[in-house]
Amino acid sequence: MARSRLDPVAYELIHSRLLHTAREMAVILKRSSHSPIIREMEDFSCAIFAPGGESVAQDERIPAQLGAMSLAVETCIAQYPEPGDLRPGDALLLNHPYMGCMHTPDLNLIMPVFSDGSVVGWAGSTAHHVDLGGPTPGTLAPHHRELYAEGLIFPPIKLYRGGEENDDLFRMIAANVRDPRGLVADLRAQHASCLTGTRALLQTMERHGSGQVRAAFSEILDRTARRTRAALADLEDGEAVRTGHLDDDGLGSDPVPIQVRITKAGDELEVDFTGSTAQVDGALNVPWASTRACVAYLIRTMVGLDIPTNDGLLAPVSITCPTGTILNPRFPAAVSVRHNTCQVVADTLIRTASDLWPGRAVASSSVTFFGLQIGSRSPRTGETAVLMEVVGGGTGAHDRGRGIDGVDTYMSNVALLPVEVAETEYSVRILRSELVEDSAGPGQLPGGLGICREYQILDVPQIATLYCEQAIDEHRPQGAEGGAAAQPTRVTILGPDGQVVSKASKLSTSLAPGSVIRVETSGGGGYGPASAGGATSPMACSG
Repeated sequence: MARSRLDPVAYELIHSRLLHTAREMAVILKRSSHSPIIREMEDFSCAIFAPGGESVAQDERIPAQLGAMSLAVETCIAQYPEPGDLRPGDALLLNHPYMGCMHTPDLNLIMPVFSDGSVVGWAGSTAHHVDLGGPTPGTLAPHHRELYAEGLIFPPIKLYRGGEENDDLFRMIAANVRDPRGLVADLRAQHASCLTGTRALLQTMERHGSGQVRAAFSEILDRTARRTRAALADLEDGEAVRTGHLDDDGLGSDPVPIQVRITKAGDELEVDFTGSTAQVDGALNVPWASTRACVAYLIRTMVGLDIPTNDGLLAPVSITCPTGTILNPRFPAAVSVRHNTCQVVADTLIRTASDLWPGRAVASSSVTFFGLQIGSRSPRTGETAVLMEVVGGGTGAHDRGRGIDGVDTYMSNVALLPVEVAETEYSVRILRSELVEDSAGPGQLPGGLGICREYQILDVPQIATLYCEQAIDEHRPQGAEGGAAAQPTRVTILGPDGQVVSKASKLSTSLAPGSVIRVETSGGGGYGPASAGGATSPMACSG
């Protein structure tokens, strides 16, 4: 009834205001945060949710968080179901991967928005924090075997009560992490972001009326679902199956298969992960929220960027993923390095979709996702500090152009850590940061180039943890429509004497001052047959 009375002009004004609110929340979080992972690399997302927890407006920064944050809000609603459980000014902190969240360093802060004594919506942010405790600096590590090794675990708990900080909880968190000053500052930045969203949503309701805004929530979801169905209906019906592979399980196993089956009929899509490996012993398992986000990413790429990002995207989609597999593990399987698996899932989804719809074929991008954490020391203060870095690679080429050089691909969208920030905040030196010549797959249109970076340990011994994919030749990014594959990723650790001490692609080790970590990430695959003489021999950056 309410939707039929919603004026079309009012709808557009309300929807635009909600989108602007999510973007404003993101600006507040970025500019008031402390840690480089948030303020420089932008590993966070902000969103507005309907009273039932559905995402209606999201700032589009990290695709890995598409279709995921609403599950965290639904968990908050389930944990605080009774009137009076929550009151204005409360803010809930949660990160439990088996309660709708992703991995422990991604802290969600969720605020209920009250009007006339009832919850009329939610404002939320999720941000990656550099350390949440555990045995490994940076918390993440491929060798973890259970969730309990992956830092502090929060079900929904009140970090703020009636607008006031829960001092006991803040002190407990600060006592268990390696960078307490930064983490507390970043949590306060998330709170400021949620306050901004709360105020903006209430102002929108004051201007247009609570009933109109509620009607707009429903209409936003319905319109997105209808437009998604229409876009799917334009695609050819059919079925395709592909299998991708992780290099290993984080503990040195044989390659780990990820199987995808996509079935499209009419205006509906089914994504079936049956056939993927059972959950693994290492930390590359993927909690359900992140698997759902992978499918949301696929839909986003297939239906076009003009359709808004909200939970309506997934309305025409069914997902089959057996419990106990790597993409839907049982508690307490470790999940901290789940994003490497998500990148392989994304590429396998794209490869499957390219088989199903050849007219939209695209070559594979780098899914290396080289993650590096160094338990370091601040040269400014002498305090413990944790460097966190993500190094991207090249994207795959397609019929409209060559691949993009040196970006964080697919599910990720994180910027490189600026050299000046790294050398100011941590006891490291960036010796080299450049594109890797000839790392891309040749073709009529070549893929994008990978990135070479070198990190030198300074002053004191430091614990480094690193992990990546596509370090096996068979797993390098594939071409499309006759294009050639890109070069694989290479990781090399040199001792202070310049001698090679390791070429492992996943490890955690103590490095002496003068040691160097070198990564050369894969490029993207090529599109179309290369012209005569178009292929070139690989050339990596040299030490």
